[in-house]
Amino acid sequence: MKRSVYLLALTSSLAFSCFAASDPLLGKWKTIDDKTGYSLADVEIQKDKNNLYRAIILSTREIPGATKIENCTKCDGVNKNQPIIGMTTLSHLKADETQGNTYIQGQLLDPLSGLRYDAQARLSNNGKHLRIRGTSTENGGGRNIIWVKY
Repeated sequence: MKRSVYLLALTSSLAFSCFAASDPLLGKWKTIDDKTGYSLADVEIQKDKNNLYRAIILSTREIPGATKIENCTKCDGVNKNQPIIGMTTLSHLKADETQGNTYIQGQLLDPLSGLRYDAQARLSNNGKHLRIRGTSTENGGGRNIIWVKY
């Protein structure tokens, strides 16, 4: 009896860890800025208890010829003047159950401009590139951002 309980617990934990490891969105990504083409930050995508994805900024890089920004001076609300490292840049993203490799209903924060965008994303077939489309009703603009998994 004791042996079968141990075996069941081991099998369950291995199955759970394999399932969690198979989620292609989870992990560390380099962000590529659509305006400059430079990698500006490293982020980590995590999943919460409601199966929604969010990305936390781990580190940032300077754009050549520009000053490195450490705080979100152009943000509003709770992010106003807060450190960019540790900030959530992508939130509420969820898998689109009707289309594989597609994610919808997210929110994207650009800490350099302070602008927020509605976000949807598409993961490449090889799972190494995430194309994020951000649209804004506030300024009528949009962004097309690529993240590269490492």
